[in-house]
Amino acid sequence: MPGRAWATAFQIEARTEAQVYSLRSFTDSDPNNPVLLPRRRLVQYLGLNAYELVSKQPLGFESSLRVYADFGLPQGQAAKVDGLRAEDADLMFANVVYRGDRLGFRIGRQTYTDLMDITAFDGGWVRYLHPFGSFRLGAEAYSGLWVKAGAVLSSTVYQPDGIRESDVRRVAAMLAAPYTALDDVEPLVGAKVLLDNLYGLSASAGYRQSWLSGKTDLQRMALELKYGRGRGFNAFGGVEYDLITAQVSNARLQGRFDFDQVALTAEYLRVTPVLSADSIFLYFAHAARDGARLRADYHPAGLLRYYLQGVGDLYGTPINSNLANSQVAQPGNLSAGGGAGASLKRGGVHAGLDGTFKMGWGGRQAWVDLSGGWASTGTVVTLDARVTYANIADSQNPLLTGNFVGAQLWGSYLLTSSARLSVVLEQNFGGPTRSDTRLFMLFDLKALL
Repeated sequence: MPGRAWATAFQIEARTEAQVYSLRSFTDSDPNNPVLLPRRRLVQYLGLNAYELVSKQPLGFESSLRVYADFGLPQGQAAKVDGLRAEDADLMFANVVYRGDRLGFRIGRQTYTDLMDITAFDGGWVRYLHPFGSFRLGAEAYSGLWVKAGAVLSSTVYQPDGIRESDVRRVAAMLAAPYTALDDVEPLVGAKVLLDNLYGLSASAGYRQSWLSGKTDLQRMALELKYGRGRGFNAFGGVEYDLITAQVSNARLQGRFDFDQVALTAEYLRVTPVLSADSIFLYFAHAARDGARLRADYHPAGLLRYYLQGVGDLYGTPINSNLANSQVAQPGNLSAGGGAGASLKRGGVHAGLDGTFKMGWGGRQAWVDLSGGWASTGTVVTLDARVTYANIADSQNPLLTGNFVGAQLWGSYLLTSSARLSVVLEQNFGGPTRSDTRLFMLFDLKALL
């Protein structure tokens, strides 16, 4: 006899992590007598997704919850460190979602990612794309309450610096005067105009604004362009403009050309830590960094792949050379260097060797990284290993001077087709802690109902 068939599908994902390691304390200690703070965390992730809640309609539900407890950190000690908790629960996201060919929307807690940043908010998002022959034209809009410590259904998933936990602590201790913005919710709105695949060109122009206590806290515009039609020339460009500080805050321009065995890439980056207007760091930590990268990839027939690249960075704020901890001469604000590497893959075996060197502004650093592993198709066991060596001479931090070595082993065992157990062992040598050992145990579970 035939059985009953349901159109709705459910997916349950669970992951448990046991994390054992220590952190270096810089309070009441010195490099010769380091004090280590133990971390013994048990973290549980639980996700529930549903598809086709209405028959023949792309309507679903998605959610993710994170719960953790630190058995090595008493609550009294955690309260002394801003942003540190001995136990907590975070609702990462939970929303009803509709993904149609033209219309899409989400209602609930959600994350929104674009050139400007990654934002979480409680509210709604809607997008509509109308086809015009081979391309589509449309728009999207979103609105809600910014998810941070002062928001409704409070979560620390994304904690902007505008509402700082250090302020809460100082006000509670009567070390600072309270202010209304400390626990106010922050409305957030945004919109975009979208162009999709016009002769290989896709573009968007967006705007975002938020208010705190009736005053503008964040106001930005962004333009993104992308061109690509397979092998040959591909390009991506994005520019973000901050309307409060009246400057280009972030930008990325990248062009790549693929030949039969060689690929050439040129990239420019501008990074500025433009923060919310409620943050004091907006006025003291806004120096921009401009960077450029040229890279060539060579992938001949065979097992090996190679690359060679050059990098350069121009920092907006010079370091005062008269400072006592400035131990390396600063040749302007420029830092430059390069790197090279090779990778190998044969069957289930993969390996890679990378080397980088950089000097100039901030000091000198050289890195060598060797990695490898085995993950054969159909096997239940996977193994990965990595060894990293670094020689660093930081001009501002005397503790970051010398040789550093790190090693990591990662082993996974597939218990069933939907359950996996992993163990990660990490060992680091050098620096103020001299030796640092970390052990991670992970259990992943995925079920389709």
